[in-house]
Formats: sequence, C-alpha cells, structure tokens
Amino acid sequence: MLKAEYESKMPSLSIYLAGLLYEAMRDLYHLNPHDGPSPRALYDRFVGWGPFRRPIVEPATPHRDT
Repeated sequence: MLKAEYESKMPSLSIYLAGLLYEAMRDLYHLNPHDGPSPRALYDRFVGWGPFRRPIVEPATPHRDT
C-alpha cells in the first residue's frame, strides 16, 4: 500500500521508511537491548524493500591486463 500511496513521491517514501527504522531501533533497544533483532534485520524489514536500495556489495568488475 505504501508503494501505491507514494508512487509519485519515492524519495519521500524512503525518508518515511528511514524514520520508521529509527523509531523501531530506539524503541526496541530501549525496551530490550539484549534480545532485539540485528540492525541488518531491521534494515531489511523497514528500508531494504524500498525504492532506493543498493546492493550490500558492489558487483566485482572483471580485471583486465593491458
């Protein structure tokens, strides 16, 4: 539903998702700092599916000897 709602405002969707990630991290680590999800898991859940994600590792470019 968010992608449809923000269809013409994708940068706004990314900012909104990042804000939700921040709030979730603050709440989770404040309430239970030892058993919360990893930062990577939270990123994937809140931001990773959004419109402007980048790969974790850039694809390797072939090395050419000249």
